[in-house]
Amino acid sequence: MSLKVAIYARVSTTRDAQKDSIDNQIAYAMDLITRNGWTVAGTYIDNGISGLKVKNRAQMQRLLADAKKKKFDAVIAKSVSRLGRNLVENLQTADIIVSSGARLILPEDNYDSVTSQSKFNFNIRALLAEEDSATFSRRIKLGRQGSAKRGKYQASLPAYGYRRDENGNLVPDEVTAPTVQSIFHWYLHDGWGMQKISNFLTEHGYPTPRTVSNAGNQGTVWQQSSIKCILTNVTYTGTLCQHREEVRSHMSKERVKVPEDKQIIFENAHPALISKEDFKAVQDLMKSKGNSHSNGQESLFAHLMLCPDCGHGMTYRKDRLKKQNGAYVCCGYVKRGKAFCSSHVIGYGTLLTAVKDDLKELIGSNVRLDRLFDAVKGNVGLKQSALIKELNKLNKQQEQLEKNVQGLITLFSNQALTLEQFNAQNQRNQAEQHTLAKRKAELESVIETQKDTEEQFRAFQKKIALFAQLDIDDEQVLKQLLHQVIEKIEVHQDGSIKIHYSIAHPQDQDMSELLQGA
Repeated sequence: MSLKVAIYARVSTTRDAQKDSIDNQIAYAMDLITRNGWTVAGTYIDNGISGLKVKNRAQMQRLLADAKKKKFDAVIAKSVSRLGRNLVENLQTADIIVSSGARLILPEDNYDSVTSQSKFNFNIRALLAEEDSATFSRRIKLGRQGSAKRGKYQASLPAYGYRRDENGNLVPDEVTAPTVQSIFHWYLHDGWGMQKISNFLTEHGYPTPRTVSNAGNQGTVWQQSSIKCILTNVTYTGTLCQHREEVRSHMSKERVKVPEDKQIIFENAHPALISKEDFKAVQDLMKSKGNSHSNGQESLFAHLMLCPDCGHGMTYRKDRLKKQNGAYVCCGYVKRGKAFCSSHVIGYGTLLTAVKDDLKELIGSNVRLDRLFDAVKGNVGLKQSALIKELNKLNKQQEQLEKNVQGLITLFSNQALTLEQFNAQNQRNQAEQHTLAKRKAELESVIETQKDTEEQFRAFQKKIALFAQLDIDDEQVLKQLLHQVIEKIEVHQDGSIKIHYSIAHPQDQDMSELLQGA
């Protein structure tokens, strides 16, 4: 019986030599398959993805899932290093494939799980693949440190206000350097806060850092965080402070802070935009302003308040509506003014009374809770039906894509397609398969979540029943109740509120409307 073979190929970056290109790996496997009279059951290609973590490789995960489903009899990868560069994960990958009844063939490493007498050769190759990755990582790290010691700027993008010259050195950018100098002047000498600075820059059309760097999610709005990043960047004094963080392990990629005495400092590395004296004065001023305080009233509704018009949260202001012990105001209005959003102001006293009254009514009304659950269950059922219908459609599309791959392989085997034509069409199929797999995972997650709706609701009922025995006029009890049973509280422009109870995920249900109609 002809062996049904799956081909796995992977390249990480341009680091991979031409001999390990996707085209070369597929051709290598196809030659072996053709010579033995086997058939191709599918191709699995991870293009431009590191071999350190299986979880980051969609096609490897699909290969392992299909192995468990017995979709093929064997797997061919050119070498152990193409399977991956993590010793433990390579051993696990091989074990999953072989324990599923499939044969693992790595021709370049002269390994075949059926004919090889032991796994010693595989283990050695897997160890060498990981060590090669570690050595490469160390070389890059030492190279960057050496460049940093010579005063070379290591970041991928120059700091806002600078550009790189033909030698890669930082020089002031004629357009954005004056903006940096103005930001420091406004903050230090004119007493402007970060929000006022960001508002001014936005209103007058100054290009944002993300626009200048040509980032994917560009915008015209300056964020307060961007102002803080500029005000705290020592690069503007002409000093390069590099190697402030390093990767603890090339396997985990976890970054850790480097002690100050181990950081690489290079003075006068490039022209300064800000004097060292002004920079230090700004840091001292920021530190003194940072010693602000809040109070318990703010924390009672913290992270629950939301403006439904602009989507921003709401902030507590002690100086607003003092007779009500302060008020909550839209953060979008506070930060960007009335041209962006209205205040949506609501007094703390009014809000507290409205929320407590609604909770007391909910706690004391079993009829209301039962009617709410009927509404939730019915709505979920309708949504779930639509999701299952879409999922079935995606499954059919995925089956058709797999047939397309088989057709391509047949044409390639019969020399009706060149390797370049095969690879181009196969890459399009792989991209579509990746998109379908991602959407399927999303749908399956939502469907599974919705199956738990009844259990979620019963848990919600238990919480309500528990608090029915307690005094919600006690602020600590109320605070606990708020954050356990409320998803969010929306405050409309006219001051009315809508409470969204956390029975299910917010994208599934508008709990407030259901409650009001119950």
